[in-house]
Amino acid sequence: MTAPLGVDRPLTIVAVGAHPDPFDMPYQAGGTLAKYAKRGHNVIMVSAAFEDEWADEVRGIAARLGASQEWLDFEEGAIFDDPPHVQRIMDLLRRHKADVVITHQPTDYHPDHRALSRGVLAASLLARVDEIRSDHGPHKIGNLFYSETTSGVNSQGSIYVDVEETWEVKIEALRLHAGLSERRGVAHLESIEHLIEREIATMRFRGLQVEREFCEVFAPALNYRVTWAHELLPLATLPPIEE
Repeated sequence: MTAPLGVDRPLTIVAVGAHPDPFDMPYQAGGTLAKYAKRGHNVIMVSAAFEDEWADEVRGIAARLGASQEWLDFEEGAIFDDPPHVQRIMDLLRRHKADVVITHQPTDYHPDHRALSRGVLAASLLARVDEIRSDHGPHKIGNLFYSETTSGVNSQGSIYVDVEETWEVKIEALRLHAGLSERRGVAHLESIEHLIEREIATMRFRGLQVEREFCEVFAPALNYRVTWAHELLPLATLPPIEE
């Protein structure tokens, strides 16, 4: 079990997605989350909204990735970055003492994704403030990352994570969402397989950009107090694949 450079303990990774279907955090960052779990780190996947019909499948998807699953019980279609929503997210981050936080890019396609992205940034900033009370004490967060946008459209990602060893686990996890395949009446939800094909193509394309087989891409949140200093420049550890 190998820890990241300079880390001598298991990390806590909190990935906060808007919806309880697998095409938020499992879809946008599942390979990376599975890789963290495989390295022995603590991965918590959080769905902001709760839908009872998907609950068991979502738990199974998280388990396949090596993560645990939680919900914030927000309402789908009514996720905002107002004080009540931000307070709930902030307390979640404090409770887990998150080392790394992952959420949607603020440019993603869905209004819930965009609002949640702003809310998670606000919560990450406020989690350290003593004067803001919650059920858990202050906690400083210096590693907030935005996951890939849906289909990579309008993505600002610049950090590539090689997921060659976990991309198949990710796809296996997505296929556990059998309920999506059974839904009818919405053309793009008729089959989970074409959505999976799209994600495989996105991972292949991201890998091609950095001479790897499969990658997921992330964008660091560049904001005062959630952007911390590095000891040196971040070191890319994987060379191009041999020709």
